[in-house]
Amino acid sequence: MKQKLIVITILISMLLNIFFVTAFAAGSNDDVDSLLNSILGDSPTKTETKNNVEKKETEKNIVIKRVIEDNYSTVIKKWEKEGKNDYKGKEIVVDFNNLVNSDKVTILDKENCFGYIDKAILFDEKAKEVEFQVDIDEDALYTIAVDYYPLEQSIIPIERSIQINNQYQYYESRRIVLDKTWKDKDSKFAKDSLGNEIQPEQNMIKKWQTKTIYEASLLYDSPLKFHLNKGKNTIKFIYIRNDMLLGRIYLKPVEEASDYKEYLKTINQNKKDNNKVQIKIEAEHPTYRSVPSIQPYPDNNPKVTPYRYGVLTLNTIGGQSWENGGDAVTYTFNVEDEGLYNIAIKYVQQQKINLPSYRMILIDNKVPFSELKRYPFFYTTNWKMETLSENNEPYLIYLSKGIHTITLIANPSPYQEVIETIRKIMNDINNLSLEIKMATGNTQDFNRDWDLSSQIPDLIPRLKNIVKELKDKYSILKKLSNNKEGDARNLIICTNQLEDILKNPDDIAYKIDSITTDQGSLMSILGDMLIKLPDQPLQIDKIYIYKNVKLQNENANVLEKLKASFVNFFLTFIRDYNQIGKNEKNSIQIWVNRPRQYVTLMQQMADQYFTTKTGIKVTMSLMPDEGKLVLANAAKKNPDIAMSISNWLPFNLALRNALYNLSEFSDFNQVTKDLTKGALLPFYYDGNCYAVPETQNFWVLFYRKDILDALKIDVPQTWEDVIKILPTLQRYGMNFYVPLSGTGGFKPFYATLPFIYQAGGRLYSDNGVTTEIDSEQSLNGFKLMTKLFTVYNLPLQVPNFYNHFRQGMLPIGVADFNTYIQLSAAAPELSGWWKIAPMPGIRNENGEIIRYAPGTGQAVVIFKNSQKKKEAWEFIKWWLSTDIQKRFGNLVETIYGSEYKWNTSNVEAFKELQWPKEDLDVILEQWKWLKDVIHFPGDYMLEREISNAWNKIVFDGANYRDAVESAVIETNREFAKKLEEFGFMSNGKLIKKYKFIDR
Repeated sequence: MKQKLIVITILISMLLNIFFVTAFAAGSNDDVDSLLNSILGDSPTKTETKNNVEKKETEKNIVIKRVIEDNYSTVIKKWEKEGKNDYKGKEIVVDFNNLVNSDKVTILDKENCFGYIDKAILFDEKAKEVEFQVDIDEDALYTIAVDYYPLEQSIIPIERSIQINNQYQYYESRRIVLDKTWKDKDSKFAKDSLGNEIQPEQNMIKKWQTKTIYEASLLYDSPLKFHLNKGKNTIKFIYIRNDMLLGRIYLKPVEEASDYKEYLKTINQNKKDNNKVQIKIEAEHPTYRSVPSIQPYPDNNPKVTPYRYGVLTLNTIGGQSWENGGDAVTYTFNVEDEGLYNIAIKYVQQQKINLPSYRMILIDNKVPFSELKRYPFFYTTNWKMETLSENNEPYLIYLSKGIHTITLIANPSPYQEVIETIRKIMNDINNLSLEIKMATGNTQDFNRDWDLSSQIPDLIPRLKNIVKELKDKYSILKKLSNNKEGDARNLIICTNQLEDILKNPDDIAYKIDSITTDQGSLMSILGDMLIKLPDQPLQIDKIYIYKNVKLQNENANVLEKLKASFVNFFLTFIRDYNQIGKNEKNSIQIWVNRPRQYVTLMQQMADQYFTTKTGIKVTMSLMPDEGKLVLANAAKKNPDIAMSISNWLPFNLALRNALYNLSEFSDFNQVTKDLTKGALLPFYYDGNCYAVPETQNFWVLFYRKDILDALKIDVPQTWEDVIKILPTLQRYGMNFYVPLSGTGGFKPFYATLPFIYQAGGRLYSDNGVTTEIDSEQSLNGFKLMTKLFTVYNLPLQVPNFYNHFRQGMLPIGVADFNTYIQLSAAAPELSGWWKIAPMPGIRNENGEIIRYAPGTGQAVVIFKNSQKKKEAWEFIKWWLSTDIQKRFGNLVETIYGSEYKWNTSNVEAFKELQWPKEDLDVILEQWKWLKDVIHFPGDYMLEREISNAWNKIVFDGANYRDAVESAVIETNREFAKKLEEFGFMSNGKLIKKYKFIDR
């Protein structure tokens, strides 16, 4: 009898456990009631289950609409169904006379408006909003154009959002981009000391511009339409970033270019003649760019001009630096003989495999006919001469005598339908995954049979619908690629995954990770496509405007290729291609672990500003593999200075007596005064500092402002606040991200240390012999960072936080500088709607929030056997100075774009770089809490054992005290071995105390 009672008790306990786990995962009273009914034997009918599903879907839809507005294509279809027509009347001009609440903005007199035709509005951060009221005669759809004048030299674009009658009419109206105009500082490319051409500096042209408003990424290549009612309407522009002067606003009728046949009717075809004309434009020298990051690029094909043997020649433009929708280059040319011309573009496009890149082509700032709105440049690995044509019939374009312009704009709009469907499918899969986890109690028991088809009645129809959508979009991509296989096949891979599951839908209970989180999963594949599809890379060599001539062959013949290969091969014996500067006698040898474009610019600045001032010559070389420093030092072939090396490497080199102690320099403290002290911690060995940080990372909280505002969630300040918002997020299939989720089985220091430090814990004991991760404070940190997963259901594995953040699945989480760059450069649709805040922390007994996090970047070292230590230190002082770091940071970003943002370790210089002020304030606040790893002989074992303890607690359910105590034993054993090896212990006794620097 007693045994029966025990069995019954265990069964009841198991049922209650399933109940509570599922209830927490669901976060919905309806789901808890449903589960309770099933446990008590009162199962819901199929109708009730269906009603519950419909109710949940309705709740989700309400929240989604509250979170973000419908996208533009959905709203346009809705307006069409409602019978809203395009405006066909005359242009309506709106200016400062139409201002509402004009006392909040500054109106400048005409004399102070840089040559504008009228008064203008100073639209800076102080103004926040500029609102106009306009009386409309016709209820219709209008396009909007604005006159504006950029005020800031920053590469950050001018961004605003637009509300009509105090509402965003669609999500895309939350971000409107007004381009700036950039041009090369010099008409010829400068050369370095070895004869290589270097990227030109860019100057922003300050001038009044008129722009019709398009979607920021050009996923829609027609002007955005706005619905205005008959009568009074308000048009509000809201500041996002970058100051400008705002002139007149124009409400215009919708205008679309006619097709080529109609175009031919409008031009004088009698202008055909036999005159031979060829105008050749070298593409690497555009008159203007819309962004400074569209770069000239060297190509070694002998038929690409200009061509020089053995040196880098910037003879093309574009490639992957010209792939973002809306990025444009403009060329000016002179026509001396009016008439009908053909246009040809010599290009290569090898990034989008078997898919075309598209360009919108404008002549004199206007698309001449609709066929040039989305002109395809198909995949090719060889140079190709593309004459603008249809069905091999070249287009005729009329050009009058005089100056003309041709503009090419990256245009991803042909992929818009596929991109939107992929976003929808990813959202559907995410919702389905949540429902499956709710139905299974978030368990994957292979020994249990699930009847998901009954628990989720519409499971099979939903999966079949996703399969159908994937196949439909595969057909679209195949059509765009002229029925060639390529990147489109990824959709078939996803289709096969789902069709395999459809053979036995109930298996999805333990296969859900294979389509959601695993490497190579459906979500992973679609996420990659979502990143790549909008990219429209194109590399061009020349543009020809011609008539009655035959163009030359675009590729080198066999003899030309053999000659070029032979000459370049011969030059490899007499030239070191890793060397950037001249290897002059007595010059400092510096190896730099960065790409060539960085090192070239560094060498140029050193020649111009350091050598001319000090007389000390510098030779920089590329260092493709920093691991070779150890071998180079052993062979005494090391440089004087190594730059941009990983922050863990200096300690390992110092441990082996390879580096010079920088703290021996008398002005060391003066040089490091502008650096964050916590960033120096990884570079100390036995009380001496062997490196200084060149760059600095930061770990901050990223959040989707639009989603948090809609869910009425405050930005969390502490981990306790994070725990409080989790039920709301998880109820709608969302969650919170910490870096532990983005690692594999090994949890590195950067992911675990914040919890230990914030709880008041330490890594090492005062005696310098053992670890102290088993102290009460450290254990509290362990408890928090494991309970987040075992109790509060944070995702165990996240393949790509950037992707999940972009899709709204993880609308909030902790990430670093690299994520900041990704979101800034590759998520334009979110610009202005994601923010950062200091990392969540732990409130101490005094009420202060402790936010410790690591953040040291790459380092600079001097080798101990260098014969030029003094000169090397002079260079390091110069390089890390505020003026030089500010100059370099602004220069590299202006030339190469925002993805090359320089995160200098010099705090004063960092303040002067092109960071949005609100982001700068957050980063500087977080840097006050920068506390990086304090290294110790054998600390690799400590890092490993902390990781092992985390895995035991989270995956194996081990007691956290037992797991940590086991880690302490293994770590202390390794510490003793290493202290013996490096002379701090002998026969198990401490003979020399290891000096810690902890400040």
